[in-house]
Amino acid sequence: MDTMQYLTQPDIKDNFVVTLNKMGYMFIKPEKYMQAFIDYAAQTHDPVLDIGAAYGIATIPALEKGAYVVANDMDQRHLDILKSKVPSALQNHLELKVGAMPHDINFPEHYFGVILASRILNFVDPKVLKLCFSLIYKWLKPGCRFVYLGATPYMGTFRHFLPQYLKNKQEGCEWPGLLEDIMAHAPADKAQNLPEFINLIDKDLLNVLLTESGFVIETMDYIPAEKEHPEDMKLDGREHLGAIAIKPE
Repeated sequence: MDTMQYLTQPDIKDNFVVTLNKMGYMFIKPEKYMQAFIDYAAQTHDPVLDIGAAYGIATIPALEKGAYVVANDMDQRHLDILKSKVPSALQNHLELKVGAMPHDINFPEHYFGVILASRILNFVDPKVLKLCFSLIYKWLKPGCRFVYLGATPYMGTFRHFLPQYLKNKQEGCEWPGLLEDIMAHAPADKAQNLPEFINLIDKDLLNVLLTESGFVIETMDYIPAEKEHPEDMKLDGREHLGAIAIKPE
């Protein structure tokens, strides 16, 4: 199939742009933790990595601030669109890397000055999720930061799953937020652009994933849905979870 027909980003709807591979949505502006990645990228002379870059909502501002960005996505069409949006003067600071975490991509140890994973690790099979965190730790230079942003069980989209999550949590399940049938729990207009499963991660679980990988957590907090987000995505102000973690020197 000719990928050139996809060199136009899909239309914005409700302040989101749908992904072409039904792996969720890209918000139209950098959010709090994305902005942290952009700011850190501007301060390092090392390459930076944007995992699950989609159409470049974090990559392009980082490039504009002078960073050398490796933009990763599992769909080459997204990367093609991203590249088409980058000014020619910045193209030599952009490297595209197609592939899914953790098995399709690899980088040298101690290579990146900052790494972002925004709303992508929720869609990784839990059986290999810990490996993803270990690889991110390996790829970072000592003293540098990993920026995480992801969906939580408190996202309004999955409100019908919340009682099951709370039950799972009480029973000590390893992955209490693992929702294996999105279509049965989410509104159809949202579920149609999502994969079959999502692993909704709360503070307790993210703390374990980060610390067991060797990171020192600098900051972690729940983040309310933005005012521009659709009302059905909102719940109680804990819709998203962000963290900045440091690889010790």
